[in-house]
Amino acid sequence: MLVIKRIIFVIFAVIFFVSCSDDDSSDYHYELLAVEDALVPEEFVFGQVYDLTVKYVVPDNCYVNSDVLYEYDQDARNVAVISLVVEDYNCDVLDLEQNLTFKVHALQTSPYIFRFWQGDDENGEPTYLIVEVPVINLIDQNTNEFKETHTKM
Repeated sequence: MLVIKRIIFVIFAVIFFVSCSDDDSSDYHYELLAVEDALVPEEFVFGQVYDLTVKYVVPDNCYVNSDVLYEYDQDARNVAVISLVVEDYNCDVLDLEQNLTFKVHALQTSPYIFRFWQGDDENGEPTYLIVEVPVINLIDQNTNEFKETHTKM
């Protein structure tokens, strides 16, 4: 749901940016930026919400807005940084490291497998930084503790 809200925000931001331009010939596109590193908790507790942070590099000042692309791929979550790139602007090289934080609500009991996109290899195949985060279900643990500490009379 949060991803959909962010995508809608990016779309409205693009429409606003383009409609406010003096020159209607503005061109833009979206581009994925490679994730350099990711800060992820060592474990999730089922039902809790966590912040995940990715580090990426903004090549120049034509990259005006970045957001997270978060998609489900069976048991894995593919994560990338998506950026709006304005094509008709005189761009200055930045090579600026940025951090982008997003939220994940731990709603599954199996481990989360995050695949952070790091670009494509020489064959055009995507490469990933893969991080697995186990999920602790405190409800099951409390039930087991109750069974172990209480006996029938």
